[in-house]
Amino acid sequence: MDFLIIRDESENGFRAIAQKLFDEYAIQTCNGLYGFAELEFYWNNLSTHNDKATYERKYVNPKRGDWFFHYSGVDIALKNDDAGFGGILIRGIIDITNRNKIYKGPLVCVMRLFSEANAFSSSMTPQIVPYDKFEKSKIESKPRIGLGKNAIESNTDKLNYNFSIYPSK
Repeated sequence: MDFLIIRDESENGFRAIAQKLFDEYAIQTCNGLYGFAELEFYWNNLSTHNDKATYERKYVNPKRGDWFFHYSGVDIALKNDDAGFGGILIRGIIDITNRNKIYKGPLVCVMRLFSEANAFSSSMTPQIVPYDKFEKSKIESKPRIGLGKNAIESNTDKLNYNFSIYPSK
């Protein structure tokens, strides 16, 4: 999980992390296996990378790699000790066990990944696992989607921190 340590606070640094997730990892749930299709990066380090689109964690303090649920969906939490915080918003997933059906939208992804577990059994929590059957992905990048006025006023809404892939048919 060391690849989630933010060493390069730029589009290229975030792209490298996205590439690794797209090409080498999947999400295992109790009912299926999902690849990543679209990821959006949020990172705030007040001294070196002040991203106004990344908000403080008020109710929980997730560690790097934790699931972090919020009003817009679910993130893979990012944290460099006390030097920065953020997350990777899951905006799209590919159902590997169901002929590569794509699910788009952060809340759709949350419902697909986390609604399958039974509340009264010891069913598995979704977990990110190594997966070596993907080919190297061609990644497209664009500005993040649906940011608020803080991001617009500080021009962080124009950063190309949204990365997506589309599986070949």
